[in-house]
Parts: sequence; C-alpha cells; structure tokens
Amino acid sequence: MKVSKSLLTLFFLILANISSVMAGPNPPAPMAKSSSAAAAAAGPPPPPGAPIDQNLIILLAGALILGTYTIYNYNLKRKASV
Repeated sequence: MKVSKSLLTLFFLILANISSVMAGPNPPAPMAKSSSAAAAAAGPPPPPGAPIDQNLIILLAGALILGTYTIYNYNLKRKASV
C-alpha cells in the first residue's frame, strides 16, 4: 500500500509541475491612461455575472432534500446490518 501511495503522490506532484510549466504567457503591460475625464471616470468594465446567479433557493432546497435522503438511507443500512 505504501508503494501505491508514494507513486500517487509522485504522479500528482509531477502533474502540478507540468501544469505550471504549461501555463500561458504573462499578460501584456497595461496601456497608458487616457487624458480624457470620461475615460478616467468610467474605469474598468464590471465583471460578468456569476454562473449561478438565479434560483439559489431551489438549489439549496434540492441539496437539503438530497442530504436528508442520503442520511436516512445510511441510517437504514446501518440498522439493517446490526
């Protein structure tokens, strides 16, 4: 078992190093600021919306139902094995 753990750890360490080497190039240097007041006041554009930005209540209710179902089934299996 120790051999497989050490091989798995070595694999992930090598994979992490390869991913950092294969990373994209640095972004270009920022452009010089415009002298117009409108461009300075506008600032950078806002970030895009979050991927999950609607119906969070439905998502949380589904997670609660799934968690309750899983715990209930676990307790049934545990009682049946005793």
